[in-house]
Amino acid sequence: MKHKRKMSAMLSSLLLSIVVLSGCSGSGSEANGNQPAKEGQEDSGKQVTITIWDNYGATTPIKPLIPKFEEEFPNIKVDFQEQPWDNFWDKMAAAASGGETPDIATTGLMWNPKYTVFGLFADLNALSGGKINGEDINSVYSEGMIKAATTDQGLFGIPYDFDSYSLYYRSDLLEEAGVTAPPANWDELVEVGKKLTKDVDGDGKTDQYAFLVMPDWYHYEPFLYANGGKVLSDDFKQAAFNSPEGVEALQFYADLVNKHKIGVNWTPDRGSYVAGLKDGTIAMFQDGPYVMGLIKNSNPEQEGKWKITDAMSNKQYGTHIGGTYLSIFEKSKHKEEAWKFIEFLSREENAIQIYKTSGAAPGYLPALESPEVNSPDPFFGNEVPMNVFKAAVEKGTPNPVVSSWQEISQAISDAVAKAVMNEATPQEALDEAAEQVNEILAQE
Repeated sequence: MKHKRKMSAMLSSLLLSIVVLSGCSGSGSEANGNQPAKEGQEDSGKQVTITIWDNYGATTPIKPLIPKFEEEFPNIKVDFQEQPWDNFWDKMAAAASGGETPDIATTGLMWNPKYTVFGLFADLNALSGGKINGEDINSVYSEGMIKAATTDQGLFGIPYDFDSYSLYYRSDLLEEAGVTAPPANWDELVEVGKKLTKDVDGDGKTDQYAFLVMPDWYHYEPFLYANGGKVLSDDFKQAAFNSPEGVEALQFYADLVNKHKIGVNWTPDRGSYVAGLKDGTIAMFQDGPYVMGLIKNSNPEQEGKWKITDAMSNKQYGTHIGGTYLSIFEKSKHKEEAWKFIEFLSREENAIQIYKTSGAAPGYLPALESPEVNSPDPFFGNEVPMNVFKAAVEKGTPNPVVSSWQEISQAISDAVAKAVMNEATPQEALDEAAEQVNEILAQE
């Protein structure tokens, strides 16, 4: 693919706003002359082993591709290490403090800046010479996603997938309840939710809920953004999530459980909410494209019952924008071999596996535009669900990219949990979190 794709222009214009928020300079290091191996070219020399930390989980698209890579590059072995999401960032923090690091890791757009300032990641401009598999990096990835991963130290990651939220719903359950269309806004959610929430088996207990409520920042954020709120002030100096818009959004989110009683509060101790999708406890939820793969693999018997539509609006459309990157660690002794693995994963046919295996949206634009990714999906009513997520990226709001995001997001999650579980009012919970966040920001 030797030309820029039209999708590059679409995503670039939107995701470039991430750069404005992040305050990144966009400057990178000059190439050092280390050119990546051409596709299919075997390296000479001694055999080496590269280690990858992967937080994708059970539907990782990376692990199944390793045998193919090792066959093509017999002098490179891959030590694949699955890292549970819950403790992945603790391991990253330990690595940043001088601990052991792998050669490569799947990393996150919103958390990476924290570790970049420690010099944890290698500059991929130097390794790549500005090209991936012989093509200009900026021609096959969104300019915004590349610049969002760029600091004064260089390019710290290659985009692997992007994330935006949309509304998943059980079309069969809506039909049974006499609902002709999924909710498009908050008022409709309450109206439709009362029809979907019920005691199915007649034991006097609610066992089917209209909506999934997760007491964490990333499921609350779409409501914050839909209500016109924001996480931080425009200069990133102060918390802004405890504004009237933010409080109103959290009040509504908590009311889904406590007042309207149409939301099921899925606390972390209950494990993955996929179990609630499988047994019919949850009729609707908002989440990213990667969940498509989780549902398909866990609940194949539900083929044709799920559909996906736009995330709900209130004052405006509500979703954040995120993404997964592939980063090489500065302490890696096998940077060139690690780069070959990133190039391999980034070939069009391999990037397509991101969608086929995990349901996530490939960051590599030729794969994102491929027929395989854009074909009707029988599991989702023979519709093209990726079109919904691509539209969500156009309308979504990027999170602030600040080095202390991990601590900030945890403070917001704690506030959301307190409000949902009636341990504090939304105003009290968000004000307390805002004090913590302002103290954190003052140390930036």
